[in-house]
Amino acid sequence: MRDVPTQKLDVTTKKNGTTVLLPGCIPGATPFHHSIMAGTELTLEPGNFYHILICFIGEVEFVTDGNEYRFHERVSLIPDPKCAVTVKALTDAHILEIRWNFREGDDELAAEYKTQFPLIQIYRNSKQYRDRNKSDKTISRSCVDQRKIPRFAFGSVETYGIDAVKSHDHPMLDQYFFSFPENEMDVLIDFEPIHMTGSELLYIPLGSMHGVDVKEGEHCHYLWIDFYPDNELALKRLDASHIPTGKHADFNEKGERIG
Repeated sequence: MRDVPTQKLDVTTKKNGTTVLLPGCIPGATPFHHSIMAGTELTLEPGNFYHILICFIGEVEFVTDGNEYRFHERVSLIPDPKCAVTVKALTDAHILEIRWNFREGDDELAAEYKTQFPLIQIYRNSKQYRDRNKSDKTISRSCVDQRKIPRFAFGSVETYGIDAVKSHDHPMLDQYFFSFPENEMDVLIDFEPIHMTGSELLYIPLGSMHGVDVKEGEHCHYLWIDFYPDNELALKRLDASHIPTGKHADFNEKGERIG
């Protein structure tokens, strides 16, 4: 079985801190875990990269470009790369950050996409899509579509066992999985299972066959975070496989799909 890099985040901590996660797995991408305790704040300065911020635990206020944005639920925010951003913790908060380096040609893509910053997506309102590798029970969400940030997209998969994501590969997409705290599932890498629980970052080896197995009683809920070594092929793949449903489904407390 091949070595699969994975790292558990400490979301029980009661102190401020920043941890670099799985450095060097994906060229140009550096993940961080920021823990920000209630009543404190963290400021991130601009650089030659995008700050992609995902608040997965807690309530926060983002301050950037002279404006304030307050959220009491899961949310992602990408500030204008020319601007600093301050995260104020209203409760103890945990942020997954991806710093995604600029590359030659990104200026042309950014001009084509005409993205308005800050780019904000409340998680529960994310666009939902269908994917041929997933069952009708599964809810798939696109949080940042493939034409918002050059060579980048992310979304999520949610389901309850018994269910599965069929094994598949995509050598044109480099990818992390990040599990929400409630997650429990087996990730299959070249058909070998790796048990993945909550608040964990896992690198999907580029070109590997990978899927997910969800046993009875388990709640599968994770983010896929995509980076494109080949932009044209990646867009073609995502356009073909992510078909918007035009609807909004959810799960009830019993794990039954509604909608």
